[in-house]
Amino acid sequence: MSAIYYSFWLVPQEPDLAYFQDLINTLAKQFGTVSFSPHVTLYSGFLPSSLSVETVLASLSSSTPMELEVVNLNHESRFSKTLYVQLKQAFWLAQLVNDLVSAMPNVPPPQLDPHLSLLYHRLEAVTKQNLIETIVLPRTTMRFNQIQAIAAPENFETQAHVMSLRCVHSQLLTTTS
Repeated sequence: MSAIYYSFWLVPQEPDLAYFQDLINTLAKQFGTVSFSPHVTLYSGFLPSSLSVETVLASLSSSTPMELEVVNLNHESRFSKTLYVQLKQAFWLAQLVNDLVSAMPNVPPPQLDPHLSLLYHRLEAVTKQNLIETIVLPRTTMRFNQIQAIAAPENFETQAHVMSLRCVHSQLLTTTS
């Protein structure tokens, strides 16, 4: 059996989860696109069939819910960064990603670019800028408490690719008492 391509996502906790899911759903309806779950991609790549996503995520069992600071709303021409919330790099995020890739053989650490996408669609820059001017974020930080393993396409450029995203395993980050 061959390797399967996965994305590992950091998922916001409530009330951010509901707020951003609502915003993503509204934008998807407005532009006739596919909705998706709010997330920050930690790593995307092939996972050998000899290694399960459960095993990989088990290596993160001591990770706790954490917070990232919002930098700004932004847009790019890339499909995967059509419209997004840029988040500030943090030591704990780098450590989480390091722990994640350490659980997979021969995986180099990815380039960290923490962001939460709001829309995957080809749009004119002026349209994206107008959207940025209308979106009000609820706070200056976001808390995250879950990691998901997503079966994903290797290339991510179309609505069909967005539609194909499928969560295969989810794990809550533990809280300390």
